Amino acid sequence: MSLLLPGVMLGGCTKPQAKTPPPPSVQTVIVGSARFAPAIDVVSRIQSTSNVVMRPETDGRVVRILASQGQRVKAGQPILVLDNVQQSATLDASRAEALKDRANAERYIFLNQQGAVSTKDRDYYVTQAIQSREQVRANAATLGYKFVTAPIDGELGNLDSVKLGDYVHQGQAITGIVNNAVLWTLMDVPATQASQVKVGQPVQVESQGNPPVRGVGRVVFISPYYGENNEKASPNTVLVKAEFPNLTGQLKTNQYVRNRIITDVKDQLAVPAQAVQMKASQAFVFKVYPLRQVLPRIQASDQLPEAQKQTLAKLPGSTPIAVQVPVTLGQMQGNLFPVLSGLSKGDQVIVSNTALLRSGIPVRVTGSGSMN
Repeated sequence: MSLLLPGVMLGGCTKPQAKTPPPPSVQTVIVGSARFAPAIDVVSRIQSTSNVVMRPETDGRVVRILASQGQRVKAGQPILVLDNVQQSATLDASRAEALKDRANAERYIFLNQQGAVSTKDRDYYVTQAIQSREQVRANAATLGYKFVTAPIDGELGNLDSVKLGDYVHQGQAITGIVNNAVLWTLMDVPATQASQVKVGQPVQVESQGNPPVRGVGRVVFISPYYGENNEKASPNTVLVKAEFPNLTGQLKTNQYVRNRIITDVKDQLAVPAQAVQMKASQAFVFKVYPLRQVLPRIQASDQLPEAQKQTLAKLPGSTPIAVQVPVTLGQMQGNLFPVLSGLSKGDQVIVSNTALLRSGIPVRVTGSGSMN
């Protein structure tokens, strides 16, 4: 027992050797291409392509209201009737006169063919018949002005401003009729982005309600002027008009919507957002290299401790090493960034535990996916 004690005491006084921590576990993806659709986002109001104000074409007192507010009407359908007793009587009298003159004209045409009357007499009565016929048309038009009709198919607006017995004047605004089947979205696009917009580009429209109502249209007009939409529009914006079908019928004129003008669609090298780190406005990712490929650069670097270089030199050449590289990225779409520079197709980048990494350390790859 006494012989073992010194040994035990010696062993108890020996400092244990520090163990090298295991390399961090990471997951990676192989860089590939993804489809990107660069876009311009704008909030705007929508308007109907068919929206008119109903105005009577003559003065008169309202004697009948034939429709109600919110009702769907057809073009030409009467909405209001104004007092028209005198006009109706005038039209009836002119029709009777026209029938008489037509009969006289037909009789004198027959007599002229028989040689019983002169051509001059025939022409007089024929002229009378034509004038009477045109007078009927004029009187019918005058009577028609007493019927305020819908100029388009659509939905009637507020009719509370007019009641039975009210006297209305020519040109007075009665109500509106709107057809929301096809809509315009009128967008003020900043001048810095206006050059990217082209006629025919798709526009995604989304209401601000919950759940949102969505639609898809196309750019149909780009103004040649700045700040043309309204007086409040910025002088550094360009009016862009897109047209789209209101398939659900839920969107309404003057409603605010979010618009996304798709300026391009292309396949481009991409990297997941999880792989990206930002330092002083510069984006970085960690690429995985086999040790044999980067060891010369590591040994030449003055950023790593000499002890770390010696440790790495003892590892197998196939050991995966994390190396931080700067990249230039475009605007993120979904969960992906388009890669403008810094990566190539087939590169292996780390997408997990990136906060635990530093450039030049070994890692243990526990899973790897692919971009496409």
